[in-house]
Amino acid sequence: MSVALSIAFTGLCALIGGGDGQPGQILLLDAKGVGEVRGVSLPEHAPTLVVSMNDLANPESSRPTRVVAGRPSQTGRLDQLGIWDLTGFDVRIRAQGGEPEGLQLFQPSKGETSWPQPPRNAQDPAAWRDLRFVPSMKALVGDGRINPALLGNGMSTGGHLPRSVAARVYLDAGLLEGALPSQETFREDLFEFRSNGSERPLRQALTDTVQWTLQSEAAAVVIDLVPAAGGETKRLLLAPSATPHRVFVSNLPAENSAHSSSHAASDEDMSGIHFGAYYALLMEQPARMPLPTLAGAEGSPKGVSGVRPLICFPAIFNRQ
Repeated sequence: MSVALSIAFTGLCALIGGGDGQPGQILLLDAKGVGEVRGVSLPEHAPTLVVSMNDLANPESSRPTRVVAGRPSQTGRLDQLGIWDLTGFDVRIRAQGGEPEGLQLFQPSKGETSWPQPPRNAQDPAAWRDLRFVPSMKALVGDGRINPALLGNGMSTGGHLPRSVAARVYLDAGLLEGALPSQETFREDLFEFRSNGSERPLRQALTDTVQWTLQSEAAAVVIDLVPAAGGETKRLLLAPSATPHRVFVSNLPAENSAHSSSHAASDEDMSGIHFGAYYALLMEQPARMPLPTLAGAEGSPKGVSGVRPLICFPAIFNRQ
């Protein structure tokens, strides 16, 4: 029996991987460490990993930060969800006995994607697999190279993570693709990236979620949570199963967090403000920093704030 693992990532996540078979990384941003964006101090975000305790071969020794009750299964069994705080951790995922094969990026065939328009059936997860639904920093500012000082080498360093990085996830194999947006209210919308310049804004549909999958014939898949500053590793062991193991990694505003600013921010689109944190990660700071704004039917921006929930989009960077 094989073991299959699927991880959904959502929130402030920087994706690094050229799809050339080399290892990839996902950086979960420390919004507080980034500082202010357009005069607004970003609220604390909570990088967390969630998995069913029933999926673990070692639930007793996995040491979650806390355990909460999930929804009852079809058999009526109440699921227990383990939640791990990832702050300060390097997360490494490996198939026991397997060799890293490099990270692959999903490439849609001709006619398989609606990008840059929203999918005709916006509720179909398969219609969102095109990674171009995730904003590309290269497309936005011309140079999407990430500051190499933010990246790890996969080895223990005994040091702390960079100020703007809350956690790092290493992806040495598997397939990364776009996924169904978490908020249904945004699935049929177009967004515009506008700056103070006169350039024509980039317009496209966006998703706030990506999915990474790994299929292996190994005896088990191991998720190691390694403290970057040193300390005891937390290990999650996923044994072979007839169904894929599903894990969720998010980096969303912490509960009861608030924005602070010396200027009024009521007219700012807070989802766009959060996206502005990514510009601090670039190797070269751009002169313009376009932010996503929900476009109206006639193309005029109508904002993302108001009664709609705040949404944190990931972004794609280049290593070189």
